[in-house]
Amino acid sequence: MGAEMSEYFTLLKPARLGFKNYVKDPGPGGRVKLISLGVFTLALWAALFLLSIRMLRSFYSVEGFGDILSLKTFGLLWLSGSALLIFSAFITSLSSFYLARDLSLLMAAPVDRESVFWARSTQSLLASAWMPVAFLLPVFIAFGYNFKASALYYALLIPTSLPLVLIAGFLSQTVVILLVNVLPARRTRDIFSLMGLLGFIGLYLVFRLLRPEQLVNPDSFRTVAGYLASLQTPASPMLPTTWATDLLWPLLGGNPGEFKFIYLALIWVMAISMGIVSSYAAHFFYWAGYNKSQEGAGRQKAGGLLNLGASLFRFIRRPEYRALAIKDFKIFFRDHTQWSQLFLLGALMIIYLYNFSVLNLKRYPLQAFYLENTLAFLNVGLVGLVSATLSLRFAFPSISAEGYSYWIIRSSPLSARDFIQEKLFFWMVPILLVALVLTYLTNLFLDAAPFMAITAFVLTLLLTPGLCALGVGLGSRFPRFETENLAQVPTGYGGLIFMVSSSLSLLLIIGLSAWPVVRYLRIHRRMTPWGLKEAILIPLMAILVLVLIYQLWKRPLKIGREALEVYDEETRSLDRSKGEDDLGDLSPDGTLRPKRPLKASKS
Repeated sequence: MGAEMSEYFTLLKPARLGFKNYVKDPGPGGRVKLISLGVFTLALWAALFLLSIRMLRSFYSVEGFGDILSLKTFGLLWLSGSALLIFSAFITSLSSFYLARDLSLLMAAPVDRESVFWARSTQSLLASAWMPVAFLLPVFIAFGYNFKASALYYALLIPTSLPLVLIAGFLSQTVVILLVNVLPARRTRDIFSLMGLLGFIGLYLVFRLLRPEQLVNPDSFRTVAGYLASLQTPASPMLPTTWATDLLWPLLGGNPGEFKFIYLALIWVMAISMGIVSSYAAHFFYWAGYNKSQEGAGRQKAGGLLNLGASLFRFIRRPEYRALAIKDFKIFFRDHTQWSQLFLLGALMIIYLYNFSVLNLKRYPLQAFYLENTLAFLNVGLVGLVSATLSLRFAFPSISAEGYSYWIIRSSPLSARDFIQEKLFFWMVPILLVALVLTYLTNLFLDAAPFMAITAFVLTLLLTPGLCALGVGLGSRFPRFETENLAQVPTGYGGLIFMVSSSLSLLLIIGLSAWPVVRYLRIHRRMTPWGLKEAILIPLMAILVLVLIYQLWKRPLKIGREALEVYDEETRSLDRSKGEDDLGDLSPDGTLRPKRPLKASKS
């Protein structure tokens, strides 16, 4: 037992030392990154805390329903958080147990396989649980603050959350071990990811189309009994999330006498039981599943639809642009983690347009004109946020998508400028199409005035390419060629810089455009005459907006191009110095004269 524990801690040592060394010496600019990420995290926690307080207080604005809505929300948070933990742990466990690059080295090392499993299990639990816990913790603290809970509530948050994390992790690991013995590991990940995404989209659409905002409007129900019945959603007493709710709610609801410690014991017993089941599953099935996961998946032939779609790029005249565009197109649709995002994009577009279609602004006849046109203008900012999100998800990681094959681009006669421009135009066209469709249809639903509709359309037409250029430029400045999952690229420091820059750019451009729009509305309603001030300031502000959009397009592309050129030069210098050290010098007679013998590395 002592030897196994020693191997277990030894296997965890590289990750622990790597994290420790990064915190102590994060490298050039690393301190700034850590500080900015810390400030951003604190700001996010503060926002979640304040929004939760606002939500709970709004529940009590409806007399007689505050406690019921708060209880249902509290239980829903535990349930949804556990579901998110299970999904995250499934994907992380699959990658950690079967698809990691260092597994072949670990499996060949003279260590016990049980130690390998538990070390990987610990890393998988930490990697999959930190984000859901970090997002939910300020919300649960807000519940305690709003209800003036005792210290016992805060003391039990971690002992209650930890076994739920273990249950979700061990359950996911057990299912992964069993499934990999039936299906290939990569196929299991693809199927589960796609099913999870489609399931989330279906639930999201059903939930929104049911118009849940009516639940906080008792007037929409004929009787109080019907309203209460709609809130009494069933909760199974066999679920650990129900035990967590029943454990902590008495400390919030002002009934500490109903507190039952038995629920905490049940949660921990369930966690320990799931750990034992996962251990037995690993003992009997893990090694066999690992051997199956190493089998080749076979060569997949490109389908006729991909070739048909690639033929659409024949209109591109420059052959190097056309070759890169066809490559990006085929790689995108061969990777399910990329093209499956189109389903989510379609669902978001449906919900976005549906929210505008159900607006009934005509019931305010005196203010309908202002509301319709104001919303049409503010919709430019919302569409800009959608374009920024799409740019972050697709355009930003497009440079990093080359991975270790970037050396092919570097060794080709294609310049860094042409390479970045191809990535920009490849993603700008579909993102711009989505933005223009959203703008046109929302203006149609809002019945906006022609001048306002044209203004919104033109602003969207100018803003979206700038946001795409910002994504490609910063993606070139902060590339992550070593990443295995492109979805992780926007979560780094460069993604944070992009989110802040795009948000500030949208606020500045929309803010500068607001004054001319307000003046137009007032002049249109004959509340303000057209004067000299309007004739001077409106054109000046329009020019200023155009200059800002031009800089939003030009500056990031220049930064990205210079960063790639520096990266290329540093890589070539490193290759040359490495080749000289390995090969030696040429003697005058043309023979290779080796340098001093290479010493073995201490590491």
